[in-house]
Amino acid sequence: MIKYWLIVSFSVFYFFGTAQNVDLFSSEKPYLEVEAFSPGKSYSYDIGEKDDFYHRSDSVLIFNTVRIEPFKSKRNGLRLKFTFIDKAGNQVICPDTDIRKLIPKIDSKGEMIYPELLSEEYNRFGVQFRGWRDEYDLKQSPNVLEEYASALDRAYRVQLVNNCLEPTKWEFVLDSEDYSDFKKRRKSDNYLNQRRILAHSWFNVPMDFYKKLIKFYNPEVDTDLLDLTYDELSEKAENISVDFSALRGPLKDNVPIDILEIGHKSNRKISILDPEEYYKKQFGLVLSEKEYTYSTILDEELPLTRFQDRGFYTTENLTPFYVQWLKYVDDIKISTIEMEDSEIILEIRLTGEYSPYEIVLGNVDLAIMNEQILCGFLFGVNTFITNVRNNSRTATFNYDPTQYPSHRKPYLYLVDKKTGKWVNNQFKGVEKLYVSFEDINYNKLNIHVLSYERIIPVWMGQVRLPEEFVEKVRIRRRLFNY
Repeated sequence: MIKYWLIVSFSVFYFFGTAQNVDLFSSEKPYLEVEAFSPGKSYSYDIGEKDDFYHRSDSVLIFNTVRIEPFKSKRNGLRLKFTFIDKAGNQVICPDTDIRKLIPKIDSKGEMIYPELLSEEYNRFGVQFRGWRDEYDLKQSPNVLEEYASALDRAYRVQLVNNCLEPTKWEFVLDSEDYSDFKKRRKSDNYLNQRRILAHSWFNVPMDFYKKLIKFYNPEVDTDLLDLTYDELSEKAENISVDFSALRGPLKDNVPIDILEIGHKSNRKISILDPEEYYKKQFGLVLSEKEYTYSTILDEELPLTRFQDRGFYTTENLTPFYVQWLKYVDDIKISTIEMEDSEIILEIRLTGEYSPYEIVLGNVDLAIMNEQILCGFLFGVNTFITNVRNNSRTATFNYDPTQYPSHRKPYLYLVDKKTGKWVNNQFKGVEKLYVSFEDINYNKLNIHVLSYERIIPVWMGQVRLPEEFVEKVRIRRRLFNY
């Protein structure tokens, strides 16, 4: 059941320093109250390791009520206040929440809206509220037992996430730090960090309210598209030819690269790249029983755990992903994009003479990789990468789509090589790209393609960039270090 009160008039928010009227709440009930759900301790495929107090009780730390209210702020963007309440009366309050970072921002026009909306609405992205920066408040119930009070004292971060694969499904995550087994874990293969999940809930934002948020930042978008099923929207998008000229300036020069390695040709062993893949290894979601190389993983079907009911993992009725087409991707082409304020913004094409598809990543600024060990790109235009800070740093060039210059927003598309039409990357088993320097001071660039759902690398390539070009990258990087 969803309980909420909605719409009439009311609410003044500060948007880019200017007060604007946004009709989101009624004057009689100026807030929403939504019921949340948590699948419990038996749910195997959570987003990380669980705290010992996760679902230990049937009431404490089971946050089943979400309250959404207006919040008057002088910060940029439309701001709301979220309060998460458990059955024992504990509250986690996230004021000053930047809604820009929780709804898709559609940068395309015309029919190009279809593939962008599908790519971005059906990705998982959200914001972090950091306890050490006082970005959220925690109000403990006076009746809570001391052991639970101690557990709440270990909370250090809140995540509010727009879940993938279903519009309006959002998540609340309360993270804790636990050093009780630090020495033991440090000596084991399982040692990553001391982060645990203290609480995790899912809830649905009312659709009419969500449409108003979408419309606020995307006035040109027909929000009735959100009423389409995933497959219906995908069918519309698959008839669209991707117009790259609408996403970037003209291509300028071919960058004379040396291709040093293509993973499936060198038979390189697949190794896990980041912590997200380690926790999936614990759940048996990666191919951990057998050693795979970038060659052998493309020799057979890849049976991967899929989402069920648009949001939760299941091991039932597994359907293989077909990523074998990547064995024909054996070429990398890099071009600069004509741009007034930079000579090093790139378009990267992963292609091949016999490949049916091309992966096209554009408006790539290699200078931002000073702060990104693995610089991730999701499919779509100017997409968020999983989690960004609610109040991002403005003094550095940290990747945050709300701060990225509008004339060179990154884009990532899978296209049919012959027709140029958009191809649904999820149906072809690929989720995102990582681009990184082998070493920040050298000129070797690594590119990894990651699988859908399990998020393991299924393709890699390495190129050497010209010294003169890399020197321009170094100079540009220095511009944003202060």
